[in-house]
Amino acid sequence: MTHPLDTDQATLTPCPSTPNCASTEADNTVHRIEPFILAAPAEQAWPQIVKTVSDMPRTTVNTERPGYLYAKSYSKLFHFVDYLEVLSVPEENRLAVRSSSMLGISDLGVNAKRTATLRKALQEKGIIE
Repeated sequence: MTHPLDTDQATLTPCPSTPNCASTEADNTVHRIEPFILAAPAEQAWPQIVKTVSDMPRTTVNTERPGYLYAKSYSKLFHFVDYLEVLSVPEENRLAVRSSSMLGISDLGVNAKRTATLRKALQEKGIIE
């Protein structure tokens, strides 16, 4: 499976109907997480955003280009693969964030927790509000 932004689209792929996804772009309460509002200009904050994702446990950045990154995160016990995407939306001074399981139906809240961990790390660095 390729990651959703192999093309030049400017938004993240919507979450599937299964509950194993968390996204700032979701329009329902099952998947929706609060927006990531930038505290600094996107271009200035981007290198720190990439480093923060790279430093997350069991996470590898697979694709990174200005304003977009795609990473794979592996679960601690069974090494399931989840996708993490971050897209800069500079005209709205925010980040679009999506974390989704590659397989299965339930993730036991892992993707929502991953986005919460990312949010906390970015807040502690003063990158987002």
